[in-house]
Amino acid sequence: MTARLLANGDTLAAIDAFRKIISEKPDHTNARVSLAVALMQAQDEPDIDSPFTIEALEQLDTAATLDLDDPVPHFNKGVLLRDLKLFDRALRSFEITLDIEERLPTAILHMAEINYELENWEEAIKLARLALVRDPGLEGSMGWVRVAMRKAGLLDSDGNVIEKHEDDTRWPVRKP
Repeated sequence: MTARLLANGDTLAAIDAFRKIISEKPDHTNARVSLAVALMQAQDEPDIDSPFTIEALEQLDTAATLDLDDPVPHFNKGVLLRDLKLFDRALRSFEITLDIEERLPTAILHMAEINYELENWEEAIKLARLALVRDPGLEGSMGWVRVAMRKAGLLDSDGNVIEKHEDDTRWPVRKP
């Protein structure tokens, strides 16, 4: 029922319902993660100093300590921090996520996109490639990769792959 409230856009009611669940079952990690998501959705413009943001981060940290093998709290914290444009901290959260569960392509994709936003073209491309290896279905969400490839010197102005030299470690590895 609480997830339905959130899905139907009744965010404040969902927040109250998740808080009630947590008050009755403090070790309910899924309720803590869902509460954090709801708290962020309730804000038009997320702000690090907002009481909702502060509570969301606390809920995610608590959920992470309650279940050390669950990557979900760290993943959601990475998304939250990325939304706040705290890119270094977001990258660290996604790294922790991947330390727990290395096969989460969406965490890798977030890291690739953050590196793109930071203009770390080659790292963005490398991570995008890894995300695609893990989940080829992500290709549709990677329209930015060609821009990164051009900025990294991997494509010419016409969009053609520049010939790879033997000692060049950049992606992609294609032969004409």
